[in-house]
Amino acid sequence: MDVSKTSYDEIPYQNDPFSQTWPDRLAAVAKLFGLDAAPTDGCRVLELGCASGANVIAMAQALPGSRFVGVDASSRQIAEGWRIIGALGLKNIELKHIDILDVGEGFGEFDYVVSHGVFSWVPPAVQDRIIAICRQNLTPRGVAYVSYNTYPGWHIRGIVRDMMTYHGKQFRDPPTQLGQAKALVEFVVNALPGESNPYKQLLHKELENIGGYQDAYVHHEHLEENNQPLYFHEFARKLAVNGLQYLGEAEFASMVSTNFGAEIAATLQRIGAHDILQMEQYMDFVRCRTFRQTLICRAGVPLNRLLRPELVKGFLLSSRAVPENPEPSLAVANLEVFRTPSGSGLNCRHPLTKIALRIMAREWPMPLAFPALVAASQAEADRQGLPSEGAGAGDFLAGEMLAGMAAGVVEWRLTPPPFTTDPGEHPTTTPLARLQAAEGTKVSSLRGESIVLDGIHRHVLRHLDGTRDRAGLVEDLLAFLAEGGHTLLREEDQSPVTDKNEMRRLLDTASDKVLQNLARSALLVRQGRE
Repeated sequence: MDVSKTSYDEIPYQNDPFSQTWPDRLAAVAKLFGLDAAPTDGCRVLELGCASGANVIAMAQALPGSRFVGVDASSRQIAEGWRIIGALGLKNIELKHIDILDVGEGFGEFDYVVSHGVFSWVPPAVQDRIIAICRQNLTPRGVAYVSYNTYPGWHIRGIVRDMMTYHGKQFRDPPTQLGQAKALVEFVVNALPGESNPYKQLLHKELENIGGYQDAYVHHEHLEENNQPLYFHEFARKLAVNGLQYLGEAEFASMVSTNFGAEIAATLQRIGAHDILQMEQYMDFVRCRTFRQTLICRAGVPLNRLLRPELVKGFLLSSRAVPENPEPSLAVANLEVFRTPSGSGLNCRHPLTKIALRIMAREWPMPLAFPALVAASQAEADRQGLPSEGAGAGDFLAGEMLAGMAAGVVEWRLTPPPFTTDPGEHPTTTPLARLQAAEGTKVSSLRGESIVLDGIHRHVLRHLDGTRDRAGLVEDLLAFLAEGGHTLLREEDQSPVTDKNEMRRLLDTASDKVLQNLARSALLVRQGRE
């Protein structure tokens, strides 16, 4: 198929790594449902619609023992990806400038197939090909990830898209198209009478959403020729007729009906408990869902939908949830709510659960093996004279942690991560992060997340190649200040520091804080893994 030019050549997609697509995330969710996916330290991964490769390159950097292939129809974006690969000297990744329609069985088999932000934005023939690739190119234990826009939520969002598409097509150049399309929606919002007008409120909310996205994203989401949402049950049917089955969601918490509350959950259980596909569709109706990140496997793979706490004992667990109460009580009589920065929350009453969550928050982002978490939690409970459940602590905490996973508060993985929270004597980051820090303010972490850095964090990160000790980093920071890159202020009165000895003393403390921040962002490499 001719892939000489696409709209993404003219308006490149500003893509980032997507942690929910990474092999360790997919394998962890698969394990929950009884599928033992391929080990992530020696797997093969195919990304369909990889754009400039921000996601698949970050994966390849984090998993040097695995192999990665990315395909995209935009020559401009593939060229940019190859520039980065060449600069990093990566040997375990290949980007191909081809259309998805041309991906056949000759590509070989992959343990993981990823297609993020593609399925709804391509013609039906390409959608069918993505599903066919999941069937033909997945290994028997393989897991595929496909994201797509869904109804009923996109019935509402589609109103705005229809307006923007109708008005925008009257203009030729993309910036004018986008500006005029936004202006039309704003005009309609302002023309509607009454602040309580439901239609006005709906459009106003969508206008706010659009304002929070980059222009390239909005253009491809709202002004492209193709944007074809579908109901979940329609997507599930496509899988079934192609020898595939629904495995789950990358965001496991979205599959848990009890997160809606007792009354709603009871009704959902009554009408959909015996069929997971029906349950998922009913939950979409309730939440007016607009987007899904679905995991897929072969139809013949046996799955276990009965979630057992025993499984948790084999996981490495992490959480950044903290108590809402600034002075939380560990006593059994006091209910405390632990909440993540994204808003997910878990009600906790037992001291062992509260202690476990506090330990994980302290160690974040480093996950703890379940036995180590149990031992640390029991030791702290015993030290404070609180109930520690004795020999039953493991079984008890396994159930509590499973509840935390269902609530979106606790993360889990199967293998140790490639990052460290201990900077060591010669702190090191990835070559990818150093390259990105040299070219901009956004870098890719070893958790598959985009981290935005200020000037001083950027400067330090650029120098973390493993050759400098702490003293060397301080000298680098002194040179940075001398060049006018940053002004060092005294904490007590915010006055500028000009004395070099005082600067060195303050920078010694500041550099430790910077390294701690970088470690908490999963940007430091475990020694021997760069």
